[in-house]
Amino acid sequence: MRKEDKRLIIENSEIYMHYRERLINLALAQFEWHGLPDTCDRLYFEKMLLFRGKASIYQPEGADFWLSTDFIQREDGTGSPLNVYGYPKNIRGIGYGEHNLIDVEPGQFEILFDNMTMVTLMPKIDLYAKLLWEVHNTYRSNLQQQITPYIVLTEKTSELSIRNFFNNIFGFRPVISMKSSWDPEAIKTLDTRVNFIGKELLENLKIVWGEALAILGITSETTKKERMLDNELSLNRMENDICLNSRLLNRMEFCNKMNAKYGFELSVNLSSDIEQQKRLEMEEVKTVEDLSETSRDERRTGNEVQRDKEEPES
Repeated sequence: MRKEDKRLIIENSEIYMHYRERLINLALAQFEWHGLPDTCDRLYFEKMLLFRGKASIYQPEGADFWLSTDFIQREDGTGSPLNVYGYPKNIRGIGYGEHNLIDVEPGQFEILFDNMTMVTLMPKIDLYAKLLWEVHNTYRSNLQQQITPYIVLTEKTSELSIRNFFNNIFGFRPVISMKSSWDPEAIKTLDTRVNFIGKELLENLKIVWGEALAILGITSETTKKERMLDNELSLNRMENDICLNSRLLNRMEFCNKMNAKYGFELSVNLSSDIEQQKRLEMEEVKTVEDLSETSRDERRTGNEVQRDKEEPES
């Protein structure tokens, strides 16, 4: 493999991983847990929920402490391993590493799914990371094509002279010297000029990034130019809130079950930054609604004044 091809593969991989890891880090930082046992790792717990779509807090067999890892259903040969709702009657914990199965004290566990569909969000995160990579690379390609708008045709004997000539141009040399025998009229070029659409591509990148955040229930920042009005804005916020709540509600129900069944004082909430963002969004929605109401009142008043002018005096 040529060195240039290898470098290109590495660059493409780094760009894809850049967007993938940004989305993963945001997903892992969305929720704050309170009251977890000291033997439970919050980050590992959230990683299992994100990457596997499920996790459990359980008491290992013969132990007096609790762990928070992934799990598999446990079959004991006494009938269906699932209850009437399709949840496992008994489980085994899965620790870090291969074949690290942990026997669980019967009935001493509670399972949690990351979202209402009970599946991992990673395929969607990978999908949007790829889309972001494609738009990013398209922007880079379009930008690079502005640097070389022409292909120069030359003989093999003149190749070095032509290469040095253009290197001096791009090197901002104030004076460029050439051989007296060099004939500039002999240069032939092919026009490869491509329109620069960088602004449109960056807008598209922002749209795709907003869609990627939406699957996590996060609303991306909007500029005044992009700001929507009335029902469009409210519906956009509502959709993101529902996506977020589908993950938060599962966690809150899990806390309530653990507290009622085992006497825990477990709670979960959105991270402080996301809660602040939600408050700002609600204020923005209210401001837009107030402005719209004011605008409607002004139009209504204007129409009434116009009718008064048009009515003939009796």
